[in-house]
Amino acid sequence: MNVKYLPFGNTGINVSNLGFGCMRLPMIEKDGKEVVNDELAIPLLQKAVELGINFFDSHWFYCNYDSQRVVGKALRDVRDQVYISTKIPMWLVTKTEDFMDYLERALEQMGLEYLDFYHLPHLSYPEWRDKILPLKLLDEAEKAKSKGLIKHLSFSFHSDVDKMHELIDTGAFSTVMGQYNLADMKNEGLFAYAKEKGLGTLAMVPLMGGVLSEGGQSFLDLMESDYATATELGLRFVWSQPNIDVLLSGMSSIPQLEENISYANDGNEMSADTRQALINRAHALNALDDLYCTDCRYCFECPKGIPVGMVFTYYLQHHVWGLTDAIRARRGKDGLYNLSKLPSECTSCGHCVKRCPQKIDIPTQLERVWNVLQNL
Repeated sequence: MNVKYLPFGNTGINVSNLGFGCMRLPMIEKDGKEVVNDELAIPLLQKAVELGINFFDSHWFYCNYDSQRVVGKALRDVRDQVYISTKIPMWLVTKTEDFMDYLERALEQMGLEYLDFYHLPHLSYPEWRDKILPLKLLDEAEKAKSKGLIKHLSFSFHSDVDKMHELIDTGAFSTVMGQYNLADMKNEGLFAYAKEKGLGTLAMVPLMGGVLSEGGQSFLDLMESDYATATELGLRFVWSQPNIDVLLSGMSSIPQLEENISYANDGNEMSADTRQALINRAHALNALDDLYCTDCRYCFECPKGIPVGMVFTYYLQHHVWGLTDAIRARRGKDGLYNLSKLPSECTSCGHCVKRCPQKIDIPTQLERVWNVLQNL
């Protein structure tokens, strides 16, 4: 067996402990637009099913708005073997009818008759109070359930940890998704509470958007770990958290898939002493983290095309994880770090700030970080 299967809260289903986050599928340029590379992505998703993964999570905007299409295309023929999740674009929802409209459009794009899990994503408490409740979106979800369009309602969040208990207590949600990795353990208490209340739990960005994996041996040395790879260390740490059912990993290639899945069968076998030692080391390193960016790409529609997440990732690799030599090597002779657009082109329009789940003042931080990178 390549993975372990665990009860998913009170849903009555068993899910693989490794889930497939369909945000980082391989891309290709077609007719001047970035789209998912079907020739690579479809075999990748189907290989995941073959190896035992049965939970796949997409979103309206993932992969330049193309993730849902390819997920449906790849998994349609094995629909009875998998559980498929996607998310409504909450920033576009302005009226009650939008819930059903975006749901039906997602199903049409995916070529599916129903979704197993439908997420109200990256919720903040103000959005819950000022949009979800006034627009009666929970009522719309119940209507969708009665029509057989969705099986379960879920939510995800990136902030407002202390306020999320109220959402759990409504009884409206079957599962909850939150961040959890060696660099960010603030959601441990909420996962425990959700588990106690019968919700299934999913951990996203287990490798901090790939930052921990790219740390390589330097990251292993920082953590004083003898695991074979930084990826193994990061994944096993998340699996060792007993209140997490599914670790969601965004995988872009079959080698990545095979590496991740090679750890999944015994993924939670980490001693308490090892886990505590890692926590102690992580807390010490996190004191250096003055910018929490997971490269979630919610800001990807920058009008100037600046790859904000990439710039912030380079900075974190230098500032927190000590990978300065590797970052210098990426600069090249022109000092541009292979960026499509330079941070100096930012006009402070604020579009990215509205989309950022971490509430980062991106224009201000971008200027600061770019000054650091340019002077390494």
